[in-house]
Amino acid sequence: MSKNSTELAKTLTVGQAIGLAITIVVGSGLLVLPGLAYQQANGAALYSWIVDALIVIPLLVIFAYLGANFPSAGGIAGFVQAGFSRRAGAATEVLLLGTFSLGIPAIATTGGNYFAAAVNGGEGTGIAATFGLLIMAALVNYFGAKVSGRIQQILAVTLVVLLAVVAGAALIFGDTNAGSGVAPISEWTKGLSVMGMVFFAYTGWEMLSFTAEEYRNPKRDFPIAVTVSFLSVIVLYLGIALAVQLTLSPTDARVATAPVSALLFSFLGKASSQLVGVLGVVIIAANLVGAMWAASRLVFASAREGLLPRALSTVDSKSQSPRVALITVFLVFSGVVALSAAKIISLQSLLQVAGQNFFLLYGLSVLAYLKLVKRTSFKIFGVLTLLIVILVMGTFTWWILYPLGLLAIGFTVSGLRKGQGVQTHQNA
Repeated sequence: MSKNSTELAKTLTVGQAIGLAITIVVGSGLLVLPGLAYQQANGAALYSWIVDALIVIPLLVIFAYLGANFPSAGGIAGFVQAGFSRRAGAATEVLLLGTFSLGIPAIATTGGNYFAAAVNGGEGTGIAATFGLLIMAALVNYFGAKVSGRIQQILAVTLVVLLAVVAGAALIFGDTNAGSGVAPISEWTKGLSVMGMVFFAYTGWEMLSFTAEEYRNPKRDFPIAVTVSFLSVIVLYLGIALAVQLTLSPTDARVATAPVSALLFSFLGKASSQLVGVLGVVIIAANLVGAMWAASRLVFASAREGLLPRALSTVDSKSQSPRVALITVFLVFSGVVALSAAKIISLQSLLQVAGQNFFLLYGLSVLAYLKLVKRTSFKIFGVLTLLIVILVMGTFTWWILYPLGLLAIGFTVSGLRKGQGVQTHQNA
């Protein structure tokens, strides 16, 4: 591979792909959202987790199909481009860039907060730890997919075991009468108000799609990675959410900022602080490595297609990693973290907007699926899935204007660049 190559090496095995999927999905969503949702929807919060899990199943079926049959470093944008046009793909790329720029810094900030809580540090400690996590994730990816793939596989097994133990121990040894419990099923609609926010916890598989070009056998391995990771994640999410609602009071100040920390404290007391810090930081670190991997591939693919500067589309010959794109996303994420630290935008706003954006991106994937599949049964499945997406989007707030604006910008800029004669890379 030459220094200026614009093709990614196929190095990912199915085991590494499963590990990558789990660590990409499990992150700040699990560490923060069970508490935020519980605080806002009380006992009905658990239903938002269940409904979102049911909604995401047909979306993941579609992702598995698209990732297996249309593997591209452009991920969702590549799917949309294959189904419609380069301009539609470019619009999706801009939406993804705007979404990653909010969601990934929110992940890092959550990790910094957990670290600060573990060492009894103040706000400054949390900010420093946030930047430290971003640097760590960038460095792991800087050495290439082979290194980060192995690390993700090990971390995935560790996280699944640790989080399963936390949920189980809280339900067995904690005071299950201390919380609000679970609302009667007749009140499940009260959980709809937090569905958009909770959906952020179910995002990540769309990030996995950006790695499809690097699979040794994408047609076989991508669906396996999606299926196994989903089953693992859903068990962990429902277990943690249930434990939070049964053992914690919604008025506990820690519920909104570090519910897993409060969960462990409820049955371990002060001895839990160190364990919480280690668990939270490890989860976020693993999540950030995968997220930054995906984001760098998005920037790489966008540059290769001509939307971003060409310099971002080179692949380093030694690491087989798009290092220039990686450094760029690191700098952007650091800038957003700085804005959050300056109180210009809150962590809750970052999570809220990113969650809604990701759901819209799932909807675009469904549209691409409908355009690309030929069988009538597949199209019917796609239409039903699209109807679900539209219904859920009806619960979103005025923040929906942000992703719609990004789509319009991407579509317009792509048209202007095409008019200027920009040549794009054609995916296989």
